[in-house]
Formats: sequence, C-alpha cells, structure tokens
Amino acid sequence: MNMAEQDAAQQLDLADELLEVLPNLLQRLRADVPLDADPQSLEPEWRDIAELRATRGQFRLLGILVRQERCTMQDLAEQLAVTPPTATAMVKRLFAQGYIERLRDEQDWRVVWVRPTERGKKAITLYNQVRRAALQKRLGQLNDEELERLRAVLPVLKHLSEVRL
Repeated sequence: MNMAEQDAAQQLDLADELLEVLPNLLQRLRADVPLDADPQSLEPEWRDIAELRATRGQFRLLGILVRQERCTMQDLAEQLAVTPPTATAMVKRLFAQGYIERLRDEQDWRVVWVRPTERGKKAITLYNQVRRAALQKRLGQLNDEELERLRAVLPVLKHLSEVRL
C-alpha cells in the first residue's frame, strides 16, 4: 500500500470513528436532560422541553431562530439542510405549539419571516443550560491530560465543521 492509500485508509477510519462518537455524545447529552415520566407533573418550562425534545430538528430550528432573531423559510431550509416543504412542516408544528410566530415582510408580502416567541426563547435557553450542565458533569469525569487533549482538538473540529465542500 502506497502513502496516498495509507492516508486515505486512515482518513476513512477516522471518519468512521467520528461518525460513531459524535452522534453518540450528542444523544447522551439529550438523554441527560431530566424528565419525569408524567408530563403533567412537570413545571411549564419542563413540559416545553419534554414537548420539544421529541425531535432534534425542532430544537435546531428554534436554536437558529433564537441566535438570528428571525429567518425566512428559505434561509431556515438551507441552514437545516432540508427541503423547503420539510422546513415548512417543522415551522407549522412549532407555530401550532406556540414556540414561533410568522410575520409578513412589510415591503414584500410574499416573504414570510419566522421568529421565536418568548416561550420558544425560554425553552431553548433552559434546554441549553441543562445540556451544558450535563456536559460539564461528563467533562468532570476526565483527567487533566484528557481535558488538555480535548481543548487542543476543538479548533480542528471547529474548522472541520466550517469546511465547505
């Protein structure tokens, strides 16, 4: 096996490992969000989290809106890497649940803006706080060397997430 083939094989192995580890970590963080079995016994904010927790895409959509304050349907579809009808279905569900609102553009009535409601903002804020705390607890289980190695790889992972193909 020549050097190029070895590099390609190592990259394939690394890709396989990343594709296994990263989704598992994110899934574990979602699972770490504490929820009672009976949604009626939960505080209203926790009911919102339980309701939203059903689909990761809804959290992603709402998170985008909270960060950007508002988006058009086309922008949301592009950022979520889904088709416009899929984004529309997600928006309809979140709208019906009271997490987002739709507004017509003042200059161009064909354009529909979507933005989070206060309920949506609170739900995302609480969810992110709980996930951050869960990740912090997991990080607390690492030794100093593991933490340093993780810090060193973060810029690489960030760059990898920003690479356009």
